[in-house]
Amino acid sequence: MTSPQVKMARRTGSGFTSPFLPTAAQIAHIHRITRSGTLPPNSSSLQATVSLAKTELRRYDSEIDKLQTELGRLVSERDTLCSYSASCRSVLSALQRLPNEVLVSIFEFCFPHDEYQLATQTTEKSEVRRISRYHLLQVGQVSFRWHQIAMETPQLWSAITVDTSIWEKLTRASSKDLLKLLECSLARSGNHALDLQLNLASAYGYGDSVFQLFRKSAHRWRDVYIRSRGQSICSPIVLHQLEKLERLQLDVGWKIAESVEAPRLRDFTFRGRADCLPSIPWNQLRECDYCSTDRPPTLSPLSVLRTANSSATFRLDFNLGYLPLVDKQAIKVSSNVRSLELELDTDDKPVSVERLFDSLTLPRLEAFEYRPSRVVPPIWPSDRFMALAQRSAFATHLISLSVHARITDEELLGSLTLLPRLEELFVADSHTTYRNTTVVTDAFLRGLLYLPKEVPLVPELRVLKFLTVFEFTDEVYVDLVASRIEKLRAVDAKGAFGAEVQGYMGCQKVSMSQEALQKLKSFVFEGALSFKCLAPLRWWVTRIFTRMRF
Repeated sequence: MTSPQVKMARRTGSGFTSPFLPTAAQIAHIHRITRSGTLPPNSSSLQATVSLAKTELRRYDSEIDKLQTELGRLVSERDTLCSYSASCRSVLSALQRLPNEVLVSIFEFCFPHDEYQLATQTTEKSEVRRISRYHLLQVGQVSFRWHQIAMETPQLWSAITVDTSIWEKLTRASSKDLLKLLECSLARSGNHALDLQLNLASAYGYGDSVFQLFRKSAHRWRDVYIRSRGQSICSPIVLHQLEKLERLQLDVGWKIAESVEAPRLRDFTFRGRADCLPSIPWNQLRECDYCSTDRPPTLSPLSVLRTANSSATFRLDFNLGYLPLVDKQAIKVSSNVRSLELELDTDDKPVSVERLFDSLTLPRLEAFEYRPSRVVPPIWPSDRFMALAQRSAFATHLISLSVHARITDEELLGSLTLLPRLEELFVADSHTTYRNTTVVTDAFLRGLLYLPKEVPLVPELRVLKFLTVFEFTDEVYVDLVASRIEKLRAVDAKGAFGAEVQGYMGCQKVSMSQEALQKLKSFVFEGALSFKCLAPLRWWVTRIFTRMRF
């Protein structure tokens, strides 16, 4: 007799069900017999069930195999449909429609600049990541298209940073492996211009190997920084055919090149001894930053100014503290440079600074900055500066002056009498733990006041900036600003006078009073003044501050 379960299964169209499948009552009956321990009244029916169950179980196994096969098919088809749907959704996405050029720009934004900068402490992991271009390898894992773009776009591989000082400490990658990675990067960069940062240590010859590798692609150099403070890794050479080189920075303790032939070179930075300086096309430069490490120092670096371009900006960093008082080479330099920044460490020897000023003639100078090379402000030779000003005709062309030196307010006012064309003036009081010189005083501010009935000092002044210890009276400063606004408005009704004040942290006073600030703000609201009162500055970062002013 067919059980109710079988009838229900057949009626609903379900799969296979054995006709001998017991009912709930049959299962309960056999459990009672088992618990009672007695013999069943009709054992023949139970024996028949045992015999027939073998065949029925095989049928169930067969049906299960069929269902598992069907289930596998359904799961596979579902996964295929899901993957296809995702692909269709990806094809229809906005990201898929982005052109390759836009994706390349996005990849460039992913560039980890912090990891690819030469730092004092370079780790093994960071060096391997930089050389292998790990960020591009990660991007290339997103999709086949992204991998193709990342691997086959030369500009993504054109910025290379190498620090061989860590190579001898590497354990996971040998120098040969790293050189192969560098060769791979160079190959992927194609013919694109190269931006290089190289720290070439001489240990184990790694520096020489890397330098020789990049020399082969010198015709593609564009922005190159080379540092090697140790012994020479190779003999000086002639760097020629540098058609794309625009910026070159050398921080070396040996002469890397006899000469540099680069028709596009415009920006040059050098740190080292004068005898390590290569011959370069000085008349092409627009920016030059030269830090002399000569011991004992000489004035010979001034000679680079002779052929400077008339639109160039030169920064010269000297330590004149040990300059011999009697120098066999009496250097006289006349230069048409437009902007000159002198960073000096004089060690309280005025004769050295005087010789420096006496050596210069600057007939086209428009901007002059004089500031400390380290912390202690240099001496200001007022009489020698005035002689330089007259010799160079500063009265006709100097429009910007920045002074952070040991100078009195009276000396600076005297120097300003020779600068009637001056438009921008930055003055810093000297404030260190052991030397203080106040320049920005009431007397100095009154000297800059514009009085209509009197001949004003620096009548063209438009920008006035102070780094100060606030030993002046706020009212005098406000009067000065108001007078200069009046003077400027007389010739330029829409012009705004520029003023900036910053104090030193740790002084008794680090800012002006609220009343004075409110008066200055009223000028700002009228559009007559552009004013900034910056947060106090620690004395030991004054060099950074002064370098950012003009």
